[in-house]
Amino acid sequence: MEAPPRYFPVAEAPLRMAPSLARFGSDFGQGTQDQRYFQVDDRYEEFRRLKARAPSSVRFVSGVDTQAQAARRDALSWMRSTWAREHPPIPLPAESGELAEDFARLAGVVQEDFALLGAGDDDRGRTLLVDVCFPSGWRPERLREADFTTIHGPVPGFPDRDKAARAMVKAMVERGPYVRFVWTVSPVPDLDQHPDRLDRGAAWTSSSELWLRVERQVTVPLARARAGLFLIRVHMTPISSLRAQELERLRQAIAVMPEDVRSYKGLPSATAFERALERLPRIHEGR
Repeated sequence: MEAPPRYFPVAEAPLRMAPSLARFGSDFGQGTQDQRYFQVDDRYEEFRRLKARAPSSVRFVSGVDTQAQAARRDALSWMRSTWAREHPPIPLPAESGELAEDFARLAGVVQEDFALLGAGDDDRGRTLLVDVCFPSGWRPERLREADFTTIHGPVPGFPDRDKAARAMVKAMVERGPYVRFVWTVSPVPDLDQHPDRLDRGAAWTSSSELWLRVERQVTVPLARARAGLFLIRVHMTPISSLRAQELERLRQAIAVMPEDVRSYKGLPSATAFERALERLPRIHEGR
């Protein structure tokens, strides 16, 4: 299998939490991987092993009404047919006829986490399905029965106007597909950074390596079901492997990052970040 895609979505300007959507299939320098909804690479078996060990709380379905069930059926059909088209040599398990079980089986094959949101009759949006084994410092279980505003409430700069939130939900189920990237820096390489299973705080003062953690997030509209599917793929790049200009851009981005964004991402101060960089041998040696 090929090496994982390498994304570096870091800008020097002060980071604002914004959608920053690009059309799915846009060229980000990763060849055919940019054209695939489901990315498969040489970490495939590692992802599968970690998913198999994940606690049951990482996956759940919400809503038993007809609309929710129809959305889940459409999502499952799209995921299975897309996987079969993109990765025909890797078969999916046979369908059991029980949606929750079929999603769990599918999750054990793909490297992506995923979630399904339905617009509902009022366009407020609500979670219909969550399968997130690799959260970046947040609790997937808080999404159970959550609406769109509750989900994004902790995000700095998220609009607090009901009208704006409903417009975002409507766009989610009618437009796209889109791709966006979210990044942070982690003092540990763990894919699963659930706060109940990992304390990153202490690691900032002791780690001898740091990692650029990038989430590739793809949104897929399921217009017939008035729902939107989200695919989330985590990529980890050692900071010591960054090129000189990339490292300098990352330093600048953290130096000018607003405090609310820094807190949301779980990042230390710029000074503490520089101290952590000093412990990285290859960077300290001027690589």
